[in-house]
Amino acid sequence: MDRKREEQLVLEVQAGNLEAFEELIHLHGSMLRAFVAMKLPVPHLIDEIAHEAFVFAHHHINDFQAGTNFGKWMRAIAFNLVRKETLRHQRVSKNNEKFLDHCLIQSSNSAGFAPEAPVFAHLEECVNQLPEGQLKLLRLKYKLTESTREMAKAMDQSEAWVRTTLCRVRNALRVCLENKAAKEASV
Repeated sequence: MDRKREEQLVLEVQAGNLEAFEELIHLHGSMLRAFVAMKLPVPHLIDEIAHEAFVFAHHHINDFQAGTNFGKWMRAIAFNLVRKETLRHQRVSKNNEKFLDHCLIQSSNSAGFAPEAPVFAHLEECVNQLPEGQLKLLRLKYKLTESTREMAKAMDQSEAWVRTTLCRVRNALRVCLENKAAKEASV
């Protein structure tokens, strides 16, 4: 990459030349997508984050000092967007897990499900599809409120196995609930 040409393009963009920014996108696009793919290998997010990075760069081009490394600046912007997306995903996952935990606790505390709460009926269906070992683990966790150590002892497994299996069961239940909600919405 010719640094002088890059600097000239940045100066042109700062002066309002949109075509110069298109050339910067062309020069740095594939490198930026590769960088995002290494940090967040989720195919549908790679182009989206690269696009967001270029949009951000265009809106803040006057903050960039021509002559410094434009590619490095773009990677820093993309890194922050990847971090933001990762944190958002963690929050959503945590909220989904808390909601599922809440539903499991509610279902274990009630003899039946209220007809006005279809999520509980769907949860009951999903739970009933689980293998007996996973059902036992859920009973220990949500009905008997056992600790991980106590559950591991009762199941004759390691604590890591208990945590991993609970995570997998919660994910399977979440997917089952989402599928049932999607089917219900399409009817």
